Amino acid sequence: RSGPTSFDRAYEKSGRIFNYGDLTYAAFCGIGYLGYHTCYYRTFSVGKEPDQKAKDWYKVLVERISRVIDAIKPGATTADAAQHFPAASKWNYQEEAELLTLEIGHGIGLHHYGYPIINRQWSLKHPQVFEVGMTIAIEGREGEPGVGGVRLEDAVVVTQNGAELIDHWPREEILVAPRG
Repeated sequence: RSGPTSFDRAYEKSGRIFNYGDLTYAAFCGIGYLGYHTCYYRTFSVGKEPDQKAKDWYKVLVERISRVIDAIKPGATTADAAQHFPAASKWNYQEEAELLTLEIGHGIGLHHYGYPIINRQWSLKHPQVFEVGMTIAIEGREGEPGVGGVRLEDAVVVTQNGAELIDHWPREEILVAPRG
């Protein structure tokens, strides 16, 4: 997905060619090493610095994902973290299930999607307790349908002191993909 489709769900390929200045994202999901899997997203601007609207979206998203990560600590629950994801109504969805794959945390490791699950649909009613050693991917998006959007997903491990980022990809700003 790129440009005005970069906010859309990515279940289908669009066939749209990237244009100079488009926003796009790369999903590094299912990448494994020695049987362990990871999952993370990064947003890119094609060939130039993103505009201010994209930077604003990304700032909101980084702050939201950071609040979710900050809520992850031993003894806390998935409900504590899920409350930092916006309600489905933010994007005019009727049900939390419609947002399921867009604002979520999920266990990673031996499985690509595993426990614990962090989302408003499940976690607020059925919280799971975080334990030291759990590895979790936390993802979200921000933007406007038909205009564009940004995505971010980080991988963390739960330590005695809280969640520690383990993916080590730059996350502070939208990355610029050079023109080829």
